[in-house]
Amino acid sequence: MATTDRKFTATEESTSKHPHDWGRAMAVAICRLADMAREAGDPVHHEALVGEDLHLFVEDTEDGVNITMSWTPREQGTVPPAPPALPAGDSANGDDPGDDDPHSASGQRFDPTGGSTAGLGQ
Repeated sequence: MATTDRKFTATEESTSKHPHDWGRAMAVAICRLADMAREAGDPVHHEALVGEDLHLFVEDTEDGVNITMSWTPREQGTVPPAPPALPAGDSANGDDPGDDDPHSASGQRFDPTGGSTAGLGQ
């Protein structure tokens, strides 16, 4: 990328003060970062953000929070740092050791309910 000296920042509002409700605002802000880079002249796709350091700032508002995501693109050709590895044979989710979910940084399956049982069985 040619934008190594640029920093892109996007802010979106969430009408909730509960972190489990902030996903949409975060996703929109992240997509806007790639859009801004494209508008600045870089041929950036959303996939270019994978492996990048994105910074999150949450600001309290009267009705919820503002989610601010910022990104400073690395120099083109720089190798991203390797993600932390789980110890060999460690299965954090209790399944087959080779079956860890690649979408979870902790090696555990994502639970969209956050462990809540509210509404089950109704």
